[in-house]
Amino acid sequence: MNPNKTLMIDELKRVVEAKDEQGLIKLLDFKISSRFDPNCYEYLEKILMGTWHIQHEDLLNTIYLENHIDDRFVDPILNIALNRELYRRHDDEMEATLRKCVHALMTIHTAKSMSALEKLKDLNNENVKIALEMYKLSCLDFYFNT
Repeated sequence: MNPNKTLMIDELKRVVEAKDEQGLIKLLDFKISSRFDPNCYEYLEKILMGTWHIQHEDLLNTIYLENHIDDRFVDPILNIALNRELYRRHDDEMEATLRKCVHALMTIHTAKSMSALEKLKDLNNENVKIALEMYKLSCLDFYFNT
């Protein structure tokens, strides 16, 4: 394995174990986070589930902007979307973190993520609807018009 990748994994592990939010913020910098690869996903999943930080919105950005596709992210993303008090305390009426949950689930784009999107759609939340409007694809018509 590339030494830089090993360092990234080691740093992710350290951040998770230490619950180091400042270290997490540094890792989520786009110049650094572009080095995340599937070997890092175990720690990204743990960070998604973590309540020791408030960086969920930035982590969701990283997942969908850098196409980190893995089904193990789906349940934590759905949990973030459904548990505003725990994970989205700083969302205002635009619910940016909730919208980014939709984008991340669309990026993952598996049967499991589509099922999670269906659960979000069933909330009849205006911000979920707005985010889904961006994806007027035939595959969504199949999933959402049944």
